[in-house]
Amino acid sequence: MKNTTKILGLLLFVTIIGFSFSACEDDSPKDVLDGTTWKTSFIEKGATVTVVITFKSPNFTANATKEGVTKTMHSGTYSVSGSKVTFITNDGTMTGTINGNKLSLEDMILTKQ
Repeated sequence: MKNTTKILGLLLFVTIIGFSFSACEDDSPKDVLDGTTWKTSFIEKGATVTVVITFKSPNFTANATKEGVTKTMHSGTYSVSGSKVTFITNDGTMTGTINGNKLSLEDMILTKQ
């Protein structure tokens, strides 16, 4: 009887510990940009320019396509803090703002694809 009580007590203790771990939320920050693609188009000197930014944490690549030719405009790393996005390239630092499915950068607004 004593051994049965010990085993049941130990089993109850292990069960309680298991439930307490499963109830914890993941406290790691979520990167809302990782794995996403953002796009915008505009007219420049009579030709349509399409800008596409892709994110794969912690890196990003910004490509521009004009008249069928695609060139990498910028690439580097990025970080997200709330709705603010900071881009770091060899040319310097740029910041943007996320608002829903819109990413505002200086003079352009990209839409999440």
